[in-house]
Amino acid sequence: MDFDFPLGLAAFASIIPLTIVYLLKPHPKQVILPTLMFVRRVHSNLLDTRRKLSKRITDPLFLLQLLALIFISTAIAGPMIDEAAGDSKKVIFIIDSSASMSSADRVSEARSVAMDNLGRENTIIAAGSIPVVLAQALDAADAKEVINSMEAGNTRADIPKALLTVINDKDSQNRKVVVISDFENWEGQAPETYINVANAKNIELVFRQVGEKTPNYAIVSGHLTDRNDGTYEYTCTVKNFNDKSAKLDVRLESKSDLFPTQKVSSSVSLAKFGTRQITFSNIRQGTSTVEILNRDAIPCDNTAWISIPEIAPKRILVLTDLDPAASRSPLITAISLIPNTVVDVHHDPRAGLPGDYTKYDTIIVNHKTSPLPSGSVRKIVEYAKSGKDLIVIGNGCLFNSSEMHGLYPVLPVYVKSVKEGGSHTVKAAGSGQQIFEDVSFGEAYVRQFLVTAPKEDATVLAELGGVGPMVSTWNVYNGTTAYVGLSDVTGEEPWNNFHTLPTYPVFWAKLLKYMWGIGDISETNVKTGKYLAFDHNARIKTPTETITSKFVYYDMCGFYGMDQKTIASNLYDPLESNTFTENRLDLAADKEANEKQELRVKSPLKPRKYLIYALLLLLVIENAILFRRRVI
Repeated sequence: MDFDFPLGLAAFASIIPLTIVYLLKPHPKQVILPTLMFVRRVHSNLLDTRRKLSKRITDPLFLLQLLALIFISTAIAGPMIDEAAGDSKKVIFIIDSSASMSSADRVSEARSVAMDNLGRENTIIAAGSIPVVLAQALDAADAKEVINSMEAGNTRADIPKALLTVINDKDSQNRKVVVISDFENWEGQAPETYINVANAKNIELVFRQVGEKTPNYAIVSGHLTDRNDGTYEYTCTVKNFNDKSAKLDVRLESKSDLFPTQKVSSSVSLAKFGTRQITFSNIRQGTSTVEILNRDAIPCDNTAWISIPEIAPKRILVLTDLDPAASRSPLITAISLIPNTVVDVHHDPRAGLPGDYTKYDTIIVNHKTSPLPSGSVRKIVEYAKSGKDLIVIGNGCLFNSSEMHGLYPVLPVYVKSVKEGGSHTVKAAGSGQQIFEDVSFGEAYVRQFLVTAPKEDATVLAELGGVGPMVSTWNVYNGTTAYVGLSDVTGEEPWNNFHTLPTYPVFWAKLLKYMWGIGDISETNVKTGKYLAFDHNARIKTPTETITSKFVYYDMCGFYGMDQKTIASNLYDPLESNTFTENRLDLAADKEANEKQELRVKSPLKPRKYLIYALLLLLVIENAILFRRRVI
């Protein structure tokens, strides 16, 4: 037997003096005296008895005290006994929350299994494409509420990722981990591998499979093709997850602010486990849905959501102090190249704004030397607050003129000073790295610029190394304002060379489309499970609610709205849609391996506890005997 403190066995030596004391202790003896003649003889025998060691010790106190010393010595040494390492009082649940769990009563069955395995302290993790900790260290009552509120999501499952996250957490040692899933989607190693790793780290790992085979129909993939006539072609793949043939009714419905609602119906026959492609042509800009009308196990894979950015003709008003007799500025040339865009230029700042300035979608202020009148500045500020888009170019006039300071409240930056000299480089920042992916900022150098600092919640899309933002946007009420510090001043001493680069028109096309909410098809059509972080708080409209957050997690199928864009989110995962799997994850062999490899450890805690209880009982008995003998 192993001991926690082997040197504690030396305490057994205390038994020796106890035994010697009882052996030398004189024992009273009753003597019958028939006559006085035996008194002297008896007295002599008693003295001889005291001088000899007794051969027998019959006092029950000796046995009690002997046992007490044995128990104390054993408790000090701490004998190690073999016991299961998994602490059933502390349980970590990994519950599958993927799309396939919405089939039939799989979530209900998962809840029931979790209830049967609740411990004193419970941690609950929802395993979708990203493991999400729903609760930690809850008692059974609170854990039941969390489990009962769980619903299946619309993402794929990644149980191995959640498992490795838990196993690699040192706080999971000596705990029980229960994995509850239908195991329709498993892309990790064999379960016994995770069991072996968990056991090596003092973790008891248990798999519980839920769900039965259920027929399902699904749109498992889809893609858009530009027809170059303002419309798109959508091709999707429909699959029958059933061992019986089926006839499916499919309907396309398109909605747009520019065109009337469009509906197209079609039917498709599928053999058992059959697959067919369906193509819909002439899909217009806006949002569309392709839906299988037949009812089945998983609702979210019956519909494909499509988002095609609406590119309505845009009108831009450029306010500039450029002499109209001079050649067109690089800015005006660049934005005039954008398709479906009408550009009007207002050259006379003293004449104020044109009477119909509110009809423009975007106003660009590009005054280099002469300021706008105060009245015009106030109108521009109100224009920006009304929900329209405003872009202000960072020229010297913006800093030097007190009239132009009236624009500061709606700018996304604080203007501090003008800096000249040196050569600085521009680089994309934050989400600007994606927006300006095709813009060659690295070839631009800046010699003169306005020193600025971003305001709270402003988005910096490009910055000057170690100085401040050069391109920044800000949401003002329902509109968007932008600051562009890259002036297109030409002449002998230009502020920068950016306007001479081939990608200068690309920059303006990208910036304006970003502000108008016009993105690429790949940006507006994503698969569920995608995670996107921002460097500012964004207002996000999900399929069920509107939130403000610095990230978006596409965990539901449907339409999301943010930054004036509509994003379609689809499951498109045949593994999650396949609820009629013939051979799901085989856990039969793993169950036997799990039982054989049940993790056991040696602990001195329980033996010491029981030894102390026994010692207390002996002390009570000893005191009772002493009280009866009237010693105490």
